[in-house]
Amino acid sequence: MPVLSTLRGPLRDLDVNIRRRGSELTPYERGCIAGARVAGMSPREIELAMQHSRGAVRGTIALEILRSNGASLPRRGRPIVHNERDRRLMLRNMRTFPKLTFQQRREDTGLKMSNSYIKDLARANGIAHWRAKKRPELSPKNAADRFLWCKVRRHWTVEDWRKYMFTDECSAERGKGQEQEWVFGLPADKWKPEMVTTYKAGKQMRVMVWAAFWGQGERSKLFILERDFESKKHGYSANSYIEVLENRVLEHYYDDLVFMQDNAPIHTAIKVKEWFQENGIRTTDWPPYSPDLNPIENAWHALKVLANKMFPDIMNATGETEQDRTNVEEALSKAWDALPDSLFESLIESMPRRIEACIKAKGWHTKY
Repeated sequence: MPVLSTLRGPLRDLDVNIRRRGSELTPYERGCIAGARVAGMSPREIELAMQHSRGAVRGTIALEILRSNGASLPRRGRPIVHNERDRRLMLRNMRTFPKLTFQQRREDTGLKMSNSYIKDLARANGIAHWRAKKRPELSPKNAADRFLWCKVRRHWTVEDWRKYMFTDECSAERGKGQEQEWVFGLPADKWKPEMVTTYKAGKQMRVMVWAAFWGQGERSKLFILERDFESKKHGYSANSYIEVLENRVLEHYYDDLVFMQDNAPIHTAIKVKEWFQENGIRTTDWPPYSPDLNPIENAWHALKVLANKMFPDIMNATGETEQDRTNVEEALSKAWDALPDSLFESLIESMPRRIEACIKAKGWHTKY
């Protein structure tokens, strides 16, 4: 009696009659078994002719009437271990205590649910799982102040915001600002050196910078702040800030502009307030702990990313000499100048959306 051959799959050996134990039959192979049975062959003869196991042949014959064109039947899957009450208990725990870990949830509910089961249960009920965002701590009074500040400016247009000169300082740390890298690969390759984004451990050189932008995307030059070694802690003082104002603000300020600054101590010092009055510069009040309302914060991120792209050797060096510091300062200044005007225009245009987001959050944290 002739041996019935099976279809050769891609990249498989020519001798496809030698099957691996436990592999699933194809629809074609099931059709061959069913056809041989209809032709009068016994199950034993089919086993020998096609070199299939006894269970595969007899199971195929028994289930042929239930299959459609030889396709596999749906598997039953793992039996459900948890009942509806268990699932409701875990869902109530997630809604009541959103920041518990998986292990804490198991201990709190007494349910032995796996991490993946809890994730699937949450997803099926519209509950997302994400890494908590980090934002400045706000008190109810802080939130109320932010809410009121935004309510007053709710109907301001982009043209109104173009009259603000947005300013701030930023501590740029060497080695920071790398963009998030995504990798395609096999799970087993996840921890190979070439698949990992590395960073240098320990504190790296930091440079404190200041800048401003306003209007149609106009901006100041980047200013490098110097420490005040006459101050108590040899840090950045009101004197350091006044040096910034004299070197950058006076050359750009005009009567229609309103100078914006946050509530940092060096900004609110008496001598700084006197400087603004003496030079006829209008300032505005600013709500506490509100970096999300100051669009220049987004410009700082863009600056760090661009500096790393333009000067990777400088921004990832390890030297601590004065020349190394000078190199970092020059790299940051050039990267600031290279940022597109469209970035600053779009940041000013985002102000109405920032205000609305703060109002919607009742003064609490926003996505900005």
